[in-house]
Amino acid sequence: DVPYHYPSSLFMNKKKKQRPKIKNKSTAFGGSSSSSSSSLTGGVTLIKPKTTSNFQYAGSIRPGLQTPKRIVPDVDTIKFPDYALDGLPKNRPPLFPWVIETKKPEEIEKMRASGRCAREVLDLAGRSVTPGITTDEIDRIVHAASIERGAYPSPLNYHNFPKSCCTSVNEVICHGIPDDRPLQEGDIVNIDITCYLNG
Repeated sequence: DVPYHYPSSLFMNKKKKQRPKIKNKSTAFGGSSSSSSSSLTGGVTLIKPKTTSNFQYAGSIRPGLQTPKRIVPDVDTIKFPDYALDGLPKNRPPLFPWVIETKKPEEIEKMRASGRCAREVLDLAGRSVTPGITTDEIDRIVHAASIERGAYPSPLNYHNFPKSCCTSVNEVICHGIPDDRPLQEGDIVNIDITCYLNG
Protein backbone atom coordinates (compact mmCIF):
# COMPACT_ATOMS: atom_id res chain seq x y z
CA ASP A 1 0.00 0.00 0.00
CA VAL A 2 1.18 3.47 -0.88
CA PRO A 3 0.09 6.18 1.59
CA TYR A 4 -2.15 8.85 0.08
CA HIS A 5 -0.81 12.40 0.29
CA TYR A 6 -3.57 14.93 0.63
CA PRO A 7 -3.19 17.98 -1.58
CA SER A 8 -2.45 21.12 0.36
CA SER A 9 -2.02 24.77 -0.40
CA LEU A 10 0.57 24.97 2.36
CA PHE A 11 4.17 24.84 1.31
CA MET A 12 5.94 24.00 4.54
CA ASN A 13 9.03 22.49 2.98
CA LYS A 14 9.90 25.48 0.83
CA LYS A 15 12.65 27.81 1.93
CA LYS A 16 11.46 31.03 3.45
CA LYS A 17 12.16 34.15 1.46
CA GLN A 18 14.62 36.48 3.11
CA ARG A 19 12.88 39.56 4.42
CA PRO A 20 14.45 42.88 3.57
CA LYS A 21 16.20 44.46 6.54
CA ILE A 22 14.35 47.45 7.93
CA LYS A 23 16.31 50.40 9.23
CA ASN A 24 15.11 52.45 12.20
CA LYS A 25 12.96 49.62 13.49
CA SER A 26 10.52 50.83 16.14
CA THR A 27 10.36 49.14 19.53
CA ALA A 28 6.61 49.69 19.72
CA PHE A 29 4.15 46.85 19.22
CA GLY A 30 3.43 46.23 15.54
CA GLY A 31 6.15 48.67 14.54
CA SER A 32 3.95 51.66 15.24
CA SER A 33 5.42 54.85 16.55
CA SER A 34 4.30 58.37 17.23
CA SER A 35 6.39 59.51 14.25
CA SER A 36 3.84 57.86 11.98
CA SER A 37 1.01 59.99 13.36
CA SER A 38 -1.67 60.89 10.94
CA SER A 39 -4.36 63.33 11.90
CA LEU A 40 -5.92 65.10 14.82
CA THR A 41 -9.37 64.25 16.12
CA GLY A 42 -10.61 66.20 19.11
CA GLY A 43 -7.04 67.13 20.00
CA VAL A 44 -5.85 63.49 20.00
CA THR A 45 -3.06 62.44 17.65
CA LEU A 46 -3.98 59.27 15.80
CA ILE A 47 -1.20 56.81 15.04
CA LYS A 48 -0.96 54.97 11.74
CA PRO A 49 0.58 51.51 12.26
CA LYS A 50 3.48 50.64 10.01
CA THR A 51 2.73 47.89 7.52
CA THR A 52 4.66 46.28 4.72
CA SER A 53 3.33 46.76 1.21
CA ASN A 54 3.73 43.09 0.32
CA PHE A 55 1.77 41.70 3.30
CA GLN A 56 -0.98 39.40 2.03
CA TYR A 57 -4.15 39.98 4.03
CA ALA A 58 -6.65 37.13 4.37
CA GLY A 59 -9.68 39.39 3.89
CA SER A 60 -10.83 42.98 3.73
CA ILE A 61 -9.86 44.15 7.25
CA ARG A 62 -6.91 46.55 7.32
CA PRO A 63 -5.23 48.24 10.30
CA GLY A 64 -6.90 51.55 11.13
CA LEU A 65 -5.60 54.57 12.99
CA GLN A 66 -4.93 54.15 16.70
CA THR A 67 -5.15 56.53 19.62
CA PRO A 68 -2.10 56.77 21.91
CA LYS A 69 -1.59 54.22 24.68
CA ARG A 70 -3.97 54.82 27.59
CA ILE A 71 -2.65 55.57 31.07
CA VAL A 72 -3.49 53.73 34.27
CA PRO A 73 -3.44 56.14 37.23
CA ASP A 74 -0.71 55.46 39.77
CA VAL A 75 -2.94 54.97 42.80
CA ASP A 76 -2.58 52.73 45.84
CA THR A 77 -5.69 50.73 44.93
CA ILE A 78 -4.29 49.37 41.63
CA LYS A 79 -1.34 46.95 41.62
CA PHE A 80 0.75 47.07 38.46
CA PRO A 81 2.19 43.95 36.80
CA ASP A 82 5.97 43.82 36.43
CA TYR A 83 5.81 44.71 32.71
CA ALA A 84 3.60 47.80 33.12
CA LEU A 85 6.43 50.33 32.82
CA ASP A 86 8.83 48.80 30.29
CA GLY A 87 6.73 46.17 28.49
CA LEU A 88 8.96 43.27 29.54
CA PRO A 89 7.44 40.48 31.68
CA LYS A 90 9.73 39.31 34.48
CA ASN A 91 9.65 36.65 37.18
CA ARG A 92 8.11 34.01 34.96
CA PRO A 93 9.03 30.52 36.16
CA PRO A 94 9.82 28.09 33.34
CA LEU A 95 6.65 26.02 33.14
CA PHE A 96 6.39 23.06 30.81
CA PRO A 97 3.08 21.57 29.65
CA TRP A 98 3.57 18.58 31.90
CA VAL A 99 4.26 20.69 35.02
CA ILE A 100 1.07 21.37 36.98
CA GLU A 101 1.39 24.32 39.31
CA THR A 102 -0.45 23.80 42.60
CA LYS A 103 -2.10 27.01 43.78
CA LYS A 104 -2.47 27.99 47.42
CA PRO A 105 -5.99 28.76 48.71
CA GLU A 106 -5.29 32.51 48.81
CA GLU A 107 -4.02 32.38 45.19
CA ILE A 108 -7.18 30.57 44.11
CA GLU A 109 -9.31 33.24 45.79
CA LYS A 110 -7.37 35.97 43.96
CA MET A 111 -7.90 34.09 40.68
CA ARG A 112 -11.64 33.93 41.37
CA ALA A 113 -11.78 37.67 42.08
CA SER A 114 -9.77 38.48 38.96
CA GLY A 115 -11.94 36.18 36.84
CA ARG A 116 -15.11 37.80 38.23
CA CYS A 117 -13.69 41.25 37.42
CA ALA A 118 -12.79 40.20 33.87
CA ARG A 119 -16.27 38.71 33.38
CA GLU A 120 -17.91 42.00 34.42
CA VAL A 121 -15.66 44.00 32.09
CA LEU A 122 -16.26 41.55 29.23
CA ASP A 123 -20.02 41.85 29.72
CA LEU A 124 -19.78 45.65 29.48
CA ALA A 125 -17.60 45.40 26.38
CA GLY A 126 -19.95 42.88 24.77
CA ARG A 127 -23.00 45.09 25.37
CA SER A 128 -21.23 47.99 23.68
CA VAL A 129 -20.74 46.10 20.40
CA THR A 130 -23.09 47.75 17.89
CA PRO A 131 -22.74 48.87 14.28
CA GLY A 132 -20.95 52.21 14.15
CA ILE A 133 -18.88 51.90 17.33
CA THR A 134 -15.11 51.72 16.87
CA THR A 135 -12.99 49.08 18.55
CA ASP A 136 -11.00 51.98 20.04
CA GLU A 137 -14.16 53.08 21.85
CA ILE A 138 -14.64 49.52 23.11
CA ASP A 139 -11.04 49.67 24.38
CA ARG A 140 -11.81 52.95 26.18
CA ILE A 141 -14.81 51.29 27.89
CA VAL A 142 -12.70 48.27 28.89
CA HIS A 143 -9.89 50.49 30.20
CA ALA A 144 -12.24 52.62 32.33
CA ALA A 145 -14.19 49.59 33.63
CA SER A 146 -11.00 47.77 34.65
CA ILE A 147 -9.67 50.79 36.56
CA GLU A 148 -13.07 51.37 38.17
CA ARG A 149 -12.81 47.85 39.63
CA GLY A 150 -9.27 48.43 40.92
CA ALA A 151 -7.65 46.29 38.22
CA TYR A 152 -4.90 46.87 35.70
CA PRO A 153 -5.99 45.86 32.15
CA SER A 154 -3.46 43.07 31.56
CA PRO A 155 -2.88 43.45 27.78
CA LEU A 156 -1.76 47.08 28.22
CA ASN A 157 1.99 47.31 27.55
CA TYR A 158 2.49 43.51 27.67
CA HIS A 159 5.41 43.23 25.23
CA ASN A 160 4.49 46.85 24.35
CA PHE A 161 0.91 46.01 23.28
CA PRO A 162 -0.67 49.47 23.02
CA LYS A 163 -4.24 48.79 24.20
CA SER A 164 -6.24 47.49 27.17
CA CYS A 165 -7.97 44.68 25.28
CA CYS A 166 -7.68 42.78 22.01
CA THR A 167 -10.48 43.25 19.47
CA SER A 168 -10.33 40.81 16.58
CA VAL A 169 -12.81 41.51 13.79
CA ASN A 170 -13.89 38.98 11.13
CA GLU A 171 -10.82 37.22 9.67
CA VAL A 172 -8.43 38.67 12.28
CA ILE A 173 -7.82 35.51 14.29
CA CYS A 174 -6.50 37.02 17.54
CA HIS A 175 -4.68 39.93 19.18
CA GLY A 176 -6.35 42.57 17.01
CA ILE A 177 -5.38 46.09 18.05
CA PRO A 178 -8.35 48.42 18.66
CA ASP A 179 -8.51 51.25 16.11
CA ASP A 180 -10.79 53.80 14.45
CA ARG A 181 -12.65 51.42 12.09
CA PRO A 182 -16.39 51.54 12.85
CA LEU A 183 -18.00 48.13 13.21
CA GLN A 184 -20.44 47.20 10.46
CA GLU A 185 -23.63 45.17 10.55
CA GLY A 186 -22.66 41.48 10.31
CA ASP A 187 -19.09 41.89 11.63
CA ILE A 188 -17.88 39.09 13.91
CA VAL A 189 -16.09 40.57 16.92
CA ASN A 190 -13.93 38.77 19.47
CA ILE A 191 -12.90 40.74 22.56
CA ASP A 192 -10.14 39.41 24.81
CA ILE A 193 -10.24 40.69 28.40
CA THR A 194 -7.80 39.94 31.19
CA CYS A 195 -7.55 41.85 34.45
CA TYR A 196 -4.60 42.02 36.83
CA LEU A 197 -6.28 42.40 40.23
CA ASN A 198 -4.46 42.59 43.58
CA GLY A 199 -1.30 41.01 42.20
